[in-house]
Amino acid sequence: MDNPMKNLGTPKDIFLESIRDCLGKTEGHPLDQRTNLMQSTDELKQLSSDLRINLNQHLDSLADDLSVSAVARGWNVHKPANVEGILEHISEIAKKWGVTDISRSDQEVFSEYVIDSGISDLGCNITTIAQNDSPEDRTRLREAIISSGIGITGADYAVAETGSIVILPRKGLSRLVSVVPAVHIALVRKRDILRSLDDVFLLRRLDYHQEHDMGSYLNFITGPSRTADIEQTIVIGVHGPKEVHMLLLD
Repeated sequence: MDNPMKNLGTPKDIFLESIRDCLGKTEGHPLDQRTNLMQSTDELKQLSSDLRINLNQHLDSLADDLSVSAVARGWNVHKPANVEGILEHISEIAKKWGVTDISRSDQEVFSEYVIDSGISDLGCNITTIAQNDSPEDRTRLREAIISSGIGITGADYAVAETGSIVILPRKGLSRLVSVVPAVHIALVRKRDILRSLDDVFLLRRLDYHQEHDMGSYLNFITGPSRTADIEQTIVIGVHGPKEVHMLLLD
């Protein structure tokens, strides 16, 4: 008699292995499934400090690892040397897509790399989606994002292991900048590169202990939007950007 359980779907180990393959994660030693949530704030501070010291000692190799994994996930990776290089890439992408409207998020990286006036000089309209936008501005800003052919964001973290960037929750409509336009450009500083997803969650646990605003989600972006139909045919750009660019900055 046939086993009635054999047709109940994909076995758990095969399913998880498939996810690891899709994320580009290599097989390692089994981990304790229980997350240590009882660490003290001081312990987390020490672990985070040790992590930062280690990461800062390997910035170049981490950037190389991120480049390789990001390209494998469908990112177009560029390494501009300065603001002029950033604007050159934006200009090329805008011309390729025939874009005149661009929106960007309001993140720290744009104070360090000032690009707004340069984008205007390219003949493009640039809209900043501020974190403290008022309800009255929401409709206008939403329409600006929808009309934008390019959305530009920073990255709170980038994960070398998976080729992902991480955008933390912010007030307002900033998340839409990375999701709605057909092209997403992410400015990634080397000092924001982490080795693995474990590093992300360590830093977020510390944020929680320090009573930071955690929001309700983490936005992981690993290449362009991919959607599979029932026949497992992959379609690009149905529920997000069709093309993504990662600009690695020193």
